[in-house]
Amino acid sequence: MVLRKAQDRLRARSNFSIAEVDYQDLWQRAKLAAVTVGPNNELLERATQQFIREAENILEELLIDCQITYIDP
Repeated sequence: MVLRKAQDRLRARSNFSIAEVDYQDLWQRAKLAAVTVGPNNELLERATQQFIREAENILEELLIDCQITYIDP
């Protein structure tokens, strides 16, 4: 329930798609992936940093790790 609430809040506050991608069989652990697309790297970096701040505010001590990957076409 905590995870679902966090996903809904993050979706409402950002233009990211969010999915649970691992540990679905464990109730104590979850791994989320978030993705967005944009016209240039500067815009994507700003959006990503804002998303991370929101995730930190929403999840607080529940957020253990965050990894960012940019893919150029």
